[in-house]
Amino acid sequence: MKIPVYLRDMRDAKYIVQVAESCRKDVDLMCGRYVVDAKSMLGVFSLPQFDEVEMRVSDCEKDVVIEKLKKLDLIREERNK
Repeated sequence: MKIPVYLRDMRDAKYIVQVAESCRKDVDLMCGRYVVDAKSMLGVFSLPQFDEVEMRVSDCEKDVVIEKLKKLDLIREERNK
């Protein structure tokens, strides 16, 4: 499942990595054509831009991840096109 997330600064990056590390399965961050391991702070900082980032998590962990991201105010609302 893809979850649009805010990644505005270093603090957001730290929280994203913490949420990802709490998952047993792989978690990726996607920004355009780039895909990085969300459990890697270096990977997160290597993204070319922070405004259009999506987190990809397994369906079995999505509810827990969404709850944690909401508590940290990191879920980005989709813009209506």
